[in-house]
Formats: sequence, structure tokens, C-alpha cells
Amino acid sequence: MLTLRRRFAENSPQSRNCGMGGTEMFEAAGEYPCAVTEGGEEGLELGFLWCANQMEDGDVLTLFIPLRSSLRNSRLLQDWSSYRDVDVVTSRGASFIRSAGPVLAVWPDMDALGQISRSGSRVKALCVAAWVEEWVRPWVTATQAEVLGDVQVWAEVSASDVDPVVEEAMKGLTLTVNHNNTIAAGFEKDQVVGTLLVLHDAGYELDSEELQGWALANGWTGKNPKHLARYVREINSGKRPRTRSMPKSSYLDHLKRKVAGEGSDEE
Repeated sequence: MLTLRRRFAENSPQSRNCGMGGTEMFEAAGEYPCAVTEGGEEGLELGFLWCANQMEDGDVLTLFIPLRSSLRNSRLLQDWSSYRDVDVVTSRGASFIRSAGPVLAVWPDMDALGQISRSGSRVKALCVAAWVEEWVRPWVTATQAEVLGDVQVWAEVSASDVDPVVEEAMKGLTLTVNHNNTIAAGFEKDQVVGTLLVLHDAGYELDSEELQGWALANGWTGKNPKHLARYVREINSGKRPRTRSMPKSSYLDHLKRKVAGEGSDEE
């Protein structure tokens, strides 16, 4: 079988890392290079070459595709799957990246990106080949992923519009919840729902897709970003998901002081 490493990995270009680096709390976010391209044959080729150039000795490039039958929809995908150091993983079911190396996510939505995030340190770089741009735009915005090919498609990508107070609350939740557990139940659900309700009741705008993209870029794994988006949609529609824990009355003032750079040890 052919091997990618010898063909493409020499003189690999430097790529910037995705995620919200610069703060000690984001160690779990996966500070690896991220890129985005369009999902046609030209974009797939750009994404594949970008991933191959991220490879180091012993790495395997993972093609993360919707279904095994998706290989039939692209001659390129069929050809690449024959390489010895290329693995094919489908997003259907409980899928994990089996080997360390870069990942080319082919035609994913943000739920599929959440599946990839469960594989943790095995993901060394991630390129998304988007079939529908809007499916992954919040992730692209949150990660500020490198754009490959037609930059006009992503011309509207800018820095995140998440309110600073909301983002500070999200940072706190990222530290508080156990990301090995689901936020659909138990302590983790109580913390997330309680925080979202306080923010909503105080008049802060909560955008489900924007916060899902933020969570994906900042270490929230598996279905938790999806659950977060669902809670936001429910709250915005007037529902109040059950929680056994609400932040103290001083919580919002604490967040505002943090945003202002004043800091506080109060909860």
C-alpha cells in the first residue's frame, strides 16, 4: 500500500492552533491546528493535503465520513482510503478516532464534530470539509479556523459575538463540569441549566448555535455541546428545564468583575 507520510509530510507549513488559547483553563480544548474548506472535490483535495502536511512519524490520517457508503460519492475518498496510513471512521454510532494524527471531517455538522472531540489527544489537527457552510459556521467562528481555498465563502467569519459576561460564565462551566460525564443529568445538568437560566433572566442573549460552536472549540466533548444548545433553545422558547442548583445572587456581579479585569474569589 502507498504511504502518505513520505509523499506529503516534508516541509510541512506552520498552522495556527484552534481553540481559545491564552488561558490556562483551555488545556482540554485540544490546542491543535484547525482548517475549513468547501466540500466539493477541490475542497476535499485541499483539506487532504493540509492534513497530510500535519502528519508526523507514526501518525494516521483519519477520514471521518457520514457513512461508509459516502466513499462511493467521491473518487478521491475512495483512492485515499487505500493508503496504509489512512483510516476511515463513520459518524454513525459510537465512533472514535482509533489512531493519533490529523482528521479530515467530510461533510459534518456540529454534532459530528462533537463526536470527534471525544477522541481527545488522538486528534492532532482537524480540517472540516463543509457540505453546507451554515452547519459548521459557529465552529469556524469560535476556532477562527484557517480557510483553505475559496475564502469568499467564509467572508462573514469574524470574531465570536458571544457577550463577554456570557463567555465568562461559559469559562466557569468549562472548569466546573466533568467533561467525562453527560450534562443531560445529575450535577453537570444542574450547573449548566442553573447558569443559563440566570443569564437569560438577566436579559443576556443566548444563541444556541453560537454557544454550541464555542463549546466545541473549548473542550466540551461528545453530545454535551448538543445538549447545551438544546437547553438554550428550550429556555429561549419559554421553558425552564429543571435544576437543583442556582448560582448565588452575587454570581452576575462576580462575572462582571471578572470581565472588567477586577477578579474576585467570590462565587
